[in-house]
Amino acid sequence: MIGAAVSTGREPLRLRFARLAARTVRTRTVQERPHAPLVSFTFDDIPATAAEHGASILETAGGRGTFYIAGSLVGTVEPERRLVTAEQCRNLHRSGHEIGCHTFAHRAVSDMAGPALTDDLARNAAFLDGVAPGVAPTSFAYPFNTTSLRAKRQLERHFASCRGGVSGINSGRIDLGFLRAVELADRCSNAEIVRGWIARTVAARGWLIFFSHGISENPEPYSCQPDLLRLAADEARAQGAAIVTMREGLAQVIGDRAVRPE
Repeated sequence: MIGAAVSTGREPLRLRFARLAARTVRTRTVQERPHAPLVSFTFDDIPATAAEHGASILETAGGRGTFYIAGSLVGTVEPERRLVTAEQCRNLHRSGHEIGCHTFAHRAVSDMAGPALTDDLARNAAFLDGVAPGVAPTSFAYPFNTTSLRAKRQLERHFASCRGGVSGINSGRIDLGFLRAVELADRCSNAEIVRGWIARTVAARGWLIFFSHGISENPEPYSCQPDLLRLAADEARAQGAAIVTMREGLAQVIGDRAVRPE
């Protein structure tokens, strides 16, 4: 299963409204403090190619990324992609990249009851600690970029930030329970689009979050070629934005303030 939006074609109307509410009802808002323009590069699931190519591209640009890991996917092979191995996860952590949580089972959190979601998060935390002792994720990304208001509120109690997949720049008053993010994939991005997003972020002195999956010359679905990621990283630096992990970006946006769910 790949991190695209869940199809709602046959969903009951109440579930469609639940997903819409989670995206639009701000539950953990904060007024950003003044900061330099920020760009974060994040990867979901993650395919092995993100570790093999994406990490080194960001390192060459002087930055690090955030890699959202779902423990049940680690070391697996699907028809269209290989997933990251435990050793690759360890190497990402050792190289200074941030390891985030993407649930263990890689299921839509809106489909999980509260106790089941709690158990799943604990299982992923234990898995990641076993892979790289000391890893304690503070950043979360919603599988399939979807959630419900109930699950959103529950996850806000576990993580400092929760990232969605609705396009936008995080500036002004931002919702840490559903941070905006722009997909970086060959199917929907190109150099002009990337430059435009970065330029608008610099003008707003905001926080731009890109998300992708794999990084390959023959990209898996919802992934991009190395040249597009390289262009995005180089363009961010050239336009005066700092490349930051999610944890680093949050520290610049809110500082030491504790933000409680509303």
